[in-house]
Amino acid sequence: MKANSITKKYPPYGRRLDDLRRNGLVPGHRIVVSTDWKLGAAFPRIVIPADANIDQMIFAYLAGLSVQIVHHNGEEKIVKELIQKILEVKPKVLTVFNFDVAQQNDPRFSASTLIHPAWEVINHGF
Repeated sequence: MKANSITKKYPPYGRRLDDLRRNGLVPGHRIVVSTDWKLGAAFPRIVIPADANIDQMIFAYLAGLSVQIVHHNGEEKIVKELIQKILEVKPKVLTVFNFDVAQQNDPRFSASTLIHPAWEVINHGF
C-alpha cells in the first residue's frame, strides 16, 4: 500500500448495515444517519462522530435506501458534508431532520427538509 493512500472506514454500525445489504436484506424503515449517539436509536442507523472525516467514510450501503440525517443546531458544516457524500451513492430518498427545531414545537419552522428527490420530481412523477 502506498504511504499517501487513504483508507476509508465505516462509521459506527455501518459495517453491520453493509453486511446485511450484502446478504440481500433491506431495512423496512429509513436509515438514520445521526450526529449524536442518542438520536435515532429506535431506527436502523449509523452514527457520525463529531471528529469524523466524512471524506474517509464508506456510505455505499446507503444506495437505493431512504436516508434521514438527524442533527442538532450548529452542525451545518457536517450536515452539508454528509448530504454531499450520501447523494454520491444515490439514495432513494434523502431528508434532513433538525432535532432541536423539532423540540421547539414552533409551527412556523419545519424540522424536516427534503433533499432528494427534488419536489419537482415527486410532483411530476419519476
